[in-house]
Formats: sequence, C-alpha cells, structure tokens
Amino acid sequence: MPSTQNVAPKPSAKTAVKSPAKKARKRYQVPAVQRAFSILDTLNQSSFGLTIQEVSRAHRIPYSTAFYLLETMLDCGYVERHEDSKKYSLGYKLFAFRDGSAIRNSLNLRAQAFPSLEELTEITRLTGHLAILEKDEAVYIEKSEPKGFIRLNTWVGERKLLHCTGVGKALLMHLPPAEIRRILGPGPMDCRTERSITGVEALIENLSEAAARGYAVDDGEDEEEGRGIAVALFDGAGRTVASMGLAGTLQQIDKDRIEGLGRLIRNYAMQISQRLGFQPPPGAAKT
Repeated sequence: MPSTQNVAPKPSAKTAVKSPAKKARKRYQVPAVQRAFSILDTLNQSSFGLTIQEVSRAHRIPYSTAFYLLETMLDCGYVERHEDSKKYSLGYKLFAFRDGSAIRNSLNLRAQAFPSLEELTEITRLTGHLAILEKDEAVYIEKSEPKGFIRLNTWVGERKLLHCTGVGKALLMHLPPAEIRRILGPGPMDCRTERSITGVEALIENLSEAAARGYAVDDGEDEEEGRGIAVALFDGAGRTVASMGLAGTLQQIDKDRIEGLGRLIRNYAMQISQRLGFQPPPGAAKT
C-alpha cells in the first residue's frame, strides 16, 4: 500500500517565495546644491581662497558651472571675492550662523595669520598652530610644519584642552577670572601628565603670570615630552579672537629658549592683531 505521508511540493520557478529584500533608503538630493556645499568645504580648507579655474579642476566641473555656482553664493553672502587676486573665500553669511563673536569678527583671521605662522616655523623649525575658542576647548584652524623628520601628530580641526596647552592658556589668559571659571567649571580638570594644573584657582594664577609677560607656556602639561608657547591675537575691540603658538619636543624647546621664543611670537602676534584692527595702548613698547 502506498505511503499516505504528506510531502510538500517543491516550489516551481514561478511559485518560489522570494525573501524580502532590504528597502534601500530613498535619497532626495539636488545635485547643484550638493555641489555648492562641496565647494564650500573646499574653500574652508583653503587659507587664501581659490580661483574659478582651481574650483573647476578640484571638482571636475566645467568652468562655467563653477563660475555660476560661485557667483550665486557670492550674491547670497556665502562666499566673497577678492578683486585683486580674483579668488573666492568663505563669506560673512556663514560666520553669522556661528554663535561665537570671535569667529564673526575674524573673517580674515586665517589669511592674515598664516603667512606669519609659516615664517615663524621657518625661523624656529617648530610646529606652528592657530587656534580659536570653541565652548570649553581650543580648536586648531591652521597648522604650519617644519621641514625635517620631527613632526607633531596634530591636525587642523583637532580639539585641545584649554588648561594644559599653550594655545588653550593663551585663549584664556586675558579673560576675567569669573569668565575663566564659567568656561572651565568647578574642576578638578583632567590630569594629562604629572605637571598638569588641575585646580581652577591655581590655573587662574598661572594665567595671570602668563598675561603679565605676554605669552603662555605648556611645560610638559599636555604631553610629557612636549612643550608649547603661545600668545593671544586681538581684534579691533581688544578681544581675544584666537591664539598662535609654537610647539615641539622638550629637546627642541629647552628652558633657555622659552623667553626668546615667547617674545618672538608676541611681536608677530601684535602685527597680526594690528592688521585685524587692534590698537595697542599708547606707549606700549615693542620688545
């Protein structure tokens, strides 16, 4: 007698059940807008701006396309054009979105400071950094590297602690103690090395000494084998808009070299600050 066991029929090609495929996320994009934002990203990475030809080559788009996009963004205030060089750079409208007055008041900061930063690096053979205050951190917005084998592993966009770095201290040292306490909080602050200052009041005293001499020092406080010296940059209203510093190993910046480097950076910083509209107090001596 034949078996009466039920056997499920094999699915045919027509009746085979397909496993549900993952739904791909639908993308709603406007190519021209996407391209405009890409151009803004490129301009943000340039210290001195780019010509239409350079934008065209960087994004592999026709010259006319680059021209129309840049001119549209120019009319809207998102880029600006320098008539002498015919180069485009980021415009005032982008900075208006940011919450920091220091950033809005330093539209040309990078262009003004970078040549001096490169010159300092060439003279001293040390790594140069330009930083701004972002909430409770210092953010590198420019970097210059010396020629040679010893290079610091830092990058534009890197965030650094304020209390234990030269550029961070320089951003704080001309602020009132109450403002410093507000930014840093009650503490204690991170102990990066055995030389780190972790108490807010002790740091305020250190910053007062730094302000009196005109430059701040990170003496192995962020990294045990590193040392940094930095100064503040001021705008036309006398506010600190950025800090500029040199950094290297303990061997590159021995203690006998600190004072000379501090005076050197301070003199360069004063020139940059004056180009940003800062007027030094009457009778201020250049040292």
